[in-house]
Amino acid sequence: MTATTTLLDHGFRIRGVQPTRVDAFVDAAFAFAVTLLVIAIGRVPASVAELVQAMRGVPAFAASFFVIGRLWQAHRNWSRHYGIEDVVATRLSLALVFMVLVYVYPLRMVAELTLAGISGGALAETPVEIHTVTELRTLYVVFGLGYLLTALIFLALYSHAMKLADAIGLTPAERIRTTTLCLRWKAVIAIAVASVLLGLFLPMGRGESMPLDSAPGLVYILVYVAFQLLARRERRQLAAIGSTA
Repeated sequence: MTATTTLLDHGFRIRGVQPTRVDAFVDAAFAFAVTLLVIAIGRVPASVAELVQAMRGVPAFAASFFVIGRLWQAHRNWSRHYGIEDVVATRLSLALVFMVLVYVYPLRMVAELTLAGISGGALAETPVEIHTVTELRTLYVVFGLGYLLTALIFLALYSHAMKLADAIGLTPAERIRTTTLCLRWKAVIAIAVASVLLGLFLPMGRGESMPLDSAPGLVYILVYVAFQLLARRERRQLAAIGSTA
């Protein structure tokens, strides 16, 4: 653990002032994950027509890049806010690296499939081929499990920080914020579980009277709703202790 400073970031004192070797490894792994996204786009265009076709895949790349970037930022914030570098934190960070490198493939495929669906294929370089309902279910389940396991790792990281709250000197406001972050990841886990279950058991296919093929993906909108509700709860708790930081 590094020395506590008076710098503030999102209401936390910055304890991890200097990046550690674990941070450097995590940063490199996330950079490699982005490289895998680029490679997934395909070969370098050899003509203007191929360039235009390749550019149609940019929105899916941007969406995937955004998700990977948010996960990287979440780990960066955790490291900066708590400055914990012990065996548990190292193992969880390595587990996160593993999950991100595996998760990048279904993430790119789901982004491509979603954008192709809402644009009638205009926003897709190479449309994802889904031939059967079973294949669609498999994609939802693989994506949901990846998101679920990633959220479990972040929940474990923040829960570990709460266990060390006294040792690293978390203030009452920081403890409230840390609890909120734990609840946020629990919400993500619950929503990912719901998506997986919908993907497994929800009636799908054109043969259904009301095709519900998009429901397992649309359920992730609830993540935003949950975060907003938890933010309101956090503001009330901070106001109760007189913290406005």
